[in-house]
Parts: sequence; structure tokens; C-alpha cells
Amino acid sequence: MNTMREVTWGEALVVAAFRSPGGLNVAVNVIREVVGTQIGTRNTFGKLMRCETPERLDRKDLWRAWLLLTVFGETPSEWGIDADIVPAWIDPDKLREQLLKTLSLPHLDSNQEHSD
Repeated sequence: MNTMREVTWGEALVVAAFRSPGGLNVAVNVIREVVGTQIGTRNTFGKLMRCETPERLDRKDLWRAWLLLTVFGETPSEWGIDADIVPAWIDPDKLREQLLKTLSLPHLDSNQEHSD
């Protein structure tokens, strides 16, 4: 009996989110904190998880996927997304460092409230 199942790129992204501390909520919060809120919302990033292959993503969504994978601790190039998707004025290594440093700080996900 074969128990292996082939998954899409997006389904694999769901697994990466599940393995990441705080999952998608915390990852998106970190990205928005570092890059700015204009990058999108949780739903904007969530739609990446329905993608069958990165070749179907436009440039902006590839950029979002690069950010998400980086925060998940993945290597985007191993997922088919090269660092040249990062805007030219941004140093990918410095951005990766900043994202991971921000991730290491205490965060509230969108389901938690600040205590007074």
C-alpha cells in the first residue's frame, strides 16, 4: 500500500506555516511590521496557500511568497523563488536578518489582546 500523497506548492506552504511558531498570523504581522502594511493582509498572504505552483504567481505575489517563506525559516530559492524578486533597492540578506530578528521578539497574533 502506498501512503505517499503528492501535494501542491500551496499545500506545502500550509505545512510550512503550521511548523512555524505562530503560523501565518504571526508571520504576516512580522512582515507588515518590517515592510509596511501596504504589503497586504492575512487574507492576501493566505491566498498563496491555494496556489498550485509559483509560476502562476504574479511578481507582487512572488515577493509576498519570498517574504512569507523567509519568515517561516525556509529558503525561498528551494521553493522556486529567487532573491531577484526582492526589489532592487532592498538588500535581501539584510531584510532576511531584520525579518528573523523581528520574529524573535514577543508578538501577539491577531486573536490575542494587549493587556493593560
